[in-house]
Amino acid sequence: MVWIPQIPDLVGRLGATELADALRDPATATVPVALDDPEAGRISGVAVLAAWLAVQDTWRAERKAEIEEVATTFGEGRAVGEWVVHLEGAEGERVGLPVAVAVDLASALPVRIHHSRLPLLGRHAVRRPMVPPDPSARASGVAGAYLAALGAGDTAAAVAAFAPDGTFRGPSADTDRCTGTEELTGLHDTLFSAGGGIPLSLCTVIEDDESSAFEYVVDRWGGAELPPQPGLAVCVRGADGLIASARVYDDVEAPVE
Repeated sequence: MVWIPQIPDLVGRLGATELADALRDPATATVPVALDDPEAGRISGVAVLAAWLAVQDTWRAERKAEIEEVATTFGEGRAVGEWVVHLEGAEGERVGLPVAVAVDLASALPVRIHHSRLPLLGRHAVRRPMVPPDPSARASGVAGAYLAALGAGDTAAAVAAFAPDGTFRGPSADTDRCTGTEELTGLHDTLFSAGGGIPLSLCTVIEDDESSAFEYVVDRWGGAELPPQPGLAVCVRGADGLIASARVYDDVEAPVE
C-alpha cells in the first residue's frame, strides 16, 4: 500500500493532463480514474480514490517515508516509473521498498503499482494479475535474450546477457542485489535449482534507447506450479549493449532456498 505522489507528474508527462489532475485531486476529476495497488486491489471512483489517497498521506507521514527516484522508461502512451521508498519498519528500522508504476493510457486500468509486500508484512502475498498476457509482446535485443535464458533455466546464457559488472536487484529490498559475474552466476544457479527455468508471459513492453520495461505474469518456477501472479522488471543497457542493471518488482515466493 504505497502511493507515490510523483505518479501524477509521470502521467502528465505522457500528455494526459486531465488524468494527472484527477490523481492529484479526485474531487476535480473530469475523466474516469482507476488504479491497482498490491494491498487494496482495484481502486476506482472519485470518493474511493480520495479516501484512499488520504489514508496514504497519513501512512507515509507515520512511516516517515522518503521517496528516492530511480528511473523512468517512456513509450508511446505508456511509461514506467521506478522509486525506492525509505520508511520505518515495524521495529523502527529504516526499510527500503522498491516500487514501480506502469502507466498505460489505453488501458481501462491506467495506473498499476508493483512492489513486494515482504518488507512491509514479513511475508509474501499472492496477487491476481492486473492485465492479461499479450502473445505479441516481445522484448528486443539483450532483454529478449535474457528472458529466453530465464525461461530455459540456462545460467550461462542468463549471465552472458549482463555486463561484467552488471547488477541484478530483487524485489524485496533495495539491498537485495547481486553484482558481477560470480554473484550473478550463484544467483541464477539458485533460481534454477527448482528443476528448471522461470518462464514469464509478457503483458506489456516499453522500450527506449536505454531500457526495456515489461509487465508479466508468472505461473511456473522450475517444476513448481504457482498461482498466476503479476510482476514488472526493467533491464537497463550499458554502453556495451549488455545489461548494466536489472530490477524486479513482484511478490512471488520462490520455491528455492
